[in-house]
Amino acid sequence: MEDFKVFLYLLILLHVLPPSLAESPYECPISFCGSSAYSIQFPFRVVGQQQDMCGYPGFNLRCDKQGKLLLNLPNSGDFSVRAIDYRSQIVQVYDPSGCSAARRLTLDLSGSPFWGTQSKNYTLLSCPVETDMSNHISVGCISNSTHSTLAISSEHFAMTMANQTSCRIIGSITTPIAWWQDQGGLTSNLNMDLALTWNSPNCTDCTARGMVCGYTNTTKQDITCFDNTKKSKTIFLTKTLFLLQIILHLTKNVS
Repeated sequence: MEDFKVFLYLLILLHVLPPSLAESPYECPISFCGSSAYSIQFPFRVVGQQQDMCGYPGFNLRCDKQGKLLLNLPNSGDFSVRAIDYRSQIVQVYDPSGCSAARRLTLDLSGSPFWGTQSKNYTLLSCPVETDMSNHISVGCISNSTHSTLAISSEHFAMTMANQTSCRIIGSITTPIAWWQDQGGLTSNLNMDLALTWNSPNCTDCTARGMVCGYTNTTKQDITCFDNTKKSKTIFLTKTLFLLQIILHLTKNVS
């Protein structure tokens, strides 16, 4: 009888021991900001909520007093974060004051780990408000009471308008426009979110496997995949309770 119980205890230990996945040697809890529905995890970190080890250089975020998450681009200033897709490695940002179009005019991603998922060229025209714009989309937040601004994707069409109307070309930009943001046609209001992506660190495989990325140790030289410890502990406890019920049932029957 005692030998049988020992056998059952050994059996349960073999079944409930968690899988041999690495667990982070330091504490990096997933964080949130305000009412945002998305989590903040490596390579991003919220300054003041997560320690330096929890993020990759250039991915620091701030949670302001209004519960808005901010990403600072070194040469372009602060942007609010709309969403983060860890599997695709895309972060959507926008101008906190509501005029992303104006921010696109001076956007400089150098010095940051981000780049545009796709880019598109536009020629900018300034047209008197009395000019017929019924077939075009104006860039409202950089227009004024006397002139409307147009962002035209065809340089030839922009030059034609400049020659045939009172519009004048005031510049050109190349700006990130994701495929799902392209408004089609010749003009755009440019006031959609900026979809930015990153190549390093590459955590797509970790995310696809339901794991999290992070540094292997405090030297911050190597990155690996870690088990989602909260999830694994839940599974571990569930399996333990289930098998304990089985062993109790078997020992009663044997006795």
